[in-house]
Amino acid sequence: MTKTTLAAGFALTLALPATAQAAEFTSADADGDGYVTMSEFQDAMPDAPVEAFMEADADADGVLSEEEFAAAQDAGVLSSSEG
Repeated sequence: MTKTTLAAGFALTLALPATAQAAEFTSADADGDGYVTMSEFQDAMPDAPVEAFMEADADADGVLSEEEFAAAQDAGVLSSSEG
C-alpha cells in the first residue's frame, strides 16, 4: 500500500464519526431549519431525558445547533447510533 492510500484511509476513518453525527443531526432536525428543538429532540430520541437536552444546549437558547449536538454526543450526554 502506498503512503497516499494509507493517508486517505486514515483520513476517511477519522471523518466517518463526524459524518454519522451530521446524519443523526439532520434526521433529528425534522423541519430542516438547522436547529433541533425540544419537540424534535423528543420525537427523535424518545428515551432520552429532558435533562440531556438542557445539558446539550450549551448557550441555553432553547435549541440545539449541529455543533452543540455533536459536542453532546462526543461528551456522552447524547447517545449516538455508533454505540
